[in-house]
Amino acid sequence: MSTGQRILQWLRTTLLQIDADWLEETPNGYRWWPHQQAQTLEVIGQEIGPDGVMADLVQVRTALLGDLDLDAEALEVLQAVALRTAGMAGPVYDPDRRTLDLCSLVRVYDDIEPWMQRLIGMAAVLQLRDAWWGATAMAEALSAVPAHTPHPVRGFRAEADARVAEALVVIDAEGQAPSRWAGEELARLAETDLNRSPALKGFGDARGFTVEFPHGADSVSLCEVATDQPHPWYGQGLALRQRFPVTLTAPEAGWRLALELNARALGRAPMGYGFGSFGYEEDTLTFHAFHPNAIQRQGLVANLYLSCAERARMLSRLLTGVEAHRAGTHSPAAD
Repeated sequence: MSTGQRILQWLRTTLLQIDADWLEETPNGYRWWPHQQAQTLEVIGQEIGPDGVMADLVQVRTALLGDLDLDAEALEVLQAVALRTAGMAGPVYDPDRRTLDLCSLVRVYDDIEPWMQRLIGMAAVLQLRDAWWGATAMAEALSAVPAHTPHPVRGFRAEADARVAEALVVIDAEGQAPSRWAGEELARLAETDLNRSPALKGFGDARGFTVEFPHGADSVSLCEVATDQPHPWYGQGLALRQRFPVTLTAPEAGWRLALELNARALGRAPMGYGFGSFGYEEDTLTFHAFHPNAIQRQGLVANLYLSCAERARMLSRLLTGVEAHRAGTHSPAAD
């Protein structure tokens, strides 16, 4: 069994404890119905990661909307919602099916399996929270319909999965406390890593940091991590934002570029950790993510930083054609 398949098995039997009555096997994983919207967890491929190790690509995808046509007005509304509420997933639009899903996508391999499976589990639970509580309002705003689908045998599930509902109560309670991410680990990273390759320069303290990465031949992208910017739904945690300069003719082009990058980074091949969402505002391409208090573990800050560096390198190459310095390897130390 591969690393990705082991993680899917752990999520199925240990974390989510999925009721077999509401489960459907797929060729590369499974789909389940925790309530009225289906969630799919699969290994969608393999690729070599930035450290040269062959890795499985594990995707979590939750159906959100159907019958959706993204004209300029709908794109503007979707971007406003995504930029304000991005957590550990982003919207991915399928123009052929006219559907919108919430997606997370990450590379996994043996060394990071013990802690990465917990991040994937958190992403799965948060996707369900967002789908359950946000689909109806988004459908009304975007002239679409919530993506409610029946189980092929048992039909619609009348009540939400109790274990997921309990997990959301815990996440909400932990989000009411001060950010668990603030402290020595952030301060140490700010002191040791922000002014050496692959970064250009940066500054920070126990509450967060700001760092510049090379972008193109003569520009920079900006990465900001903060512990004093609570999420509107999840409460306190770690907010992450990366900004990439782009020159586009109109805001609509930026909104469409953000969705295209989501389709790529969350649907096919990750750019760093695929926990978050691309967006566009004020002539700037952005990547937003939020990690709740409940997922904080020792060592995760360093890994998130390296993920941001890798995303900056890949966006420099994709948007400008210039290859920036390669980010370092991901650490297995988060536990």
